[in-house]
Amino acid sequence: MVGLTIKEKLKYGIGAIGSLPFVSPVIFDRTVRQFLTKVPGSHFLYGDGWNRLHPFDRVNGTNTSGSVSAADLRARCSHPANAHTNLYGGSQPSVVRRALATLPQLETCCFVDLGCGKGRPLIVASEFPFRKIVGVELSEDLAEVARTNAAVISERHPERTPIQVEVGDAAAYPIPAGDVVLFLYHSFGTELVAKVELAIRAALAAESRRLYVVSYNPVNGACFDESPVLIRRFARMLSYSREERGYGPDLSDAVVIWQGGSTPPPTELADAKIIIVTPGSRAEVTP
Repeated sequence: MVGLTIKEKLKYGIGAIGSLPFVSPVIFDRTVRQFLTKVPGSHFLYGDGWNRLHPFDRVNGTNTSGSVSAADLRARCSHPANAHTNLYGGSQPSVVRRALATLPQLETCCFVDLGCGKGRPLIVASEFPFRKIVGVELSEDLAEVARTNAAVISERHPERTPIQVEVGDAAAYPIPAGDVVLFLYHSFGTELVAKVELAIRAALAAESRRLYVVSYNPVNGACFDESPVLIRRFARMLSYSREERGYGPDLSDAVVIWQGGSTPPPTELADAKIIIVTPGSRAEVTP
């Protein structure tokens, strides 16, 4: 910490204390956090969340950190679908990784991230043997960042499945042929999620295939629960890994996975109830 001001030393010192394994579960408890965030200087303890440089980017040399408000995204894009856009904030790699690890035979599947932002889940997906990896993003600015990140990963890991990034309306994106894993991190509102569900029905009617829907923060999960062609496969709160604490909104996030088509039977009960904690923003699941 040579050359740092007293304020900077205080900031990093308090942040380090907050990341200790016996401290972080306490300070990130929702009740405790609601109290402490009212105390001056609490931002030293919690950091800036999404706007801090994520350890994932330090390791990979990528740029997936930061957040972009829905208002800013809408201001830079005139597409009608942009009216339903939610803010950009990166998902936690450990949560995405654990969710994808529950799915079988990924080597036959195409991974599609609908509303891919800067592409963090795409990069995590490249750690798995998907036959194809595609991100769809309405914001040209975010898509360009995602492409740059994809190029970095391709150079560092040429053995991985290449990442493709396309600019367009994710809700209108044609679902690729064959087995597919659709990933959504609350990228847009109910109206567009309902369109995705209709596209899933058409895709499953068109051919025999396996199809999975992985919804991270399933605020609009009711659209898939009500689908006549999908059933629940997985529903849990997944904890951030230790190094990710303080780089997102909480200590754990909800993931619900649905499946349809010629998929094998679910391997566990997945009937946990989706609870909307913050309307239009955050969902959790409870047994």
